[in-house]
Parts: sequence; structure tokens; C-alpha cells
Amino acid sequence: MTVQTENGKILHLKTGDAIVEVVDTWHYGKNEGADPAEIIVFYAGVKGAPITVRHGELGITK
Repeated sequence: MTVQTENGKILHLKTGDAIVEVVDTWHYGKNEGADPAEIIVFYAGVKGAPITVRHGELGITK
């Protein structure tokens, strides 16, 4: 899996790697391998607040 931030930072992950989610920065990840990728995600947040905001939602552009 490859994770890229809007400022061009790239992180390449392989099987068994751990990552602390990028916060307060637009980013995306994609599977560049031939096999499906599975990830396990644990979220901590505030009740009633979204844990994910897509780029452009809520009028936010950066």
C-alpha cells in the first residue's frame, strides 16, 4: 500500500507494517500490489464528529 499526502510525502507499506494515521492533512492510500490489501483500523474521536472528511466536503479545500 502506498500513502501519499497533499504535500507530496509518500510512504510505502508492506505486509505487517504499522502506520499512525496521517491527521489534519489531506491524504490517500492505494493498493499498488496484485493481491487485495487488508487493513485493520482503530479510531478514536469525538462522539457526533466525523472521523473522515473527503476532500471538498464541508467546503474545506485544504
